[in-house]
Amino acid sequence: MVRVRPSEPTLTNFDEILPTLNSSRESVYFVPQNAVFALDMRVFVTFPYDTGPGSLNQEFLGKVTRVDKLPGEKQGVAVQLLMPIYLGTKETIR
Repeated sequence: MVRVRPSEPTLTNFDEILPTLNSSRESVYFVPQNAVFALDMRVFVTFPYDTGPGSLNQEFLGKVTRVDKLPGEKQGVAVQLLMPIYLGTKETIR
């Protein structure tokens, strides 16, 4: 699962929790509910995402690198994970 939301204010606010169709260490591919994604759009991505106790939900800044047109007015979206986001003082080099 992946959680995706905008990294800056937009006219169409979204916060989606979706299954991934494909993933790697540096990218994820999913089909969102809303067709609001555009090339080079910046988003916050939580991957992997789980609501269970003790889950390691890592948040990243991501960039949309591909938007596929799918049947039924749907989009297939590929997001490159640019850098992890930390709220504490620890930081690691990626």
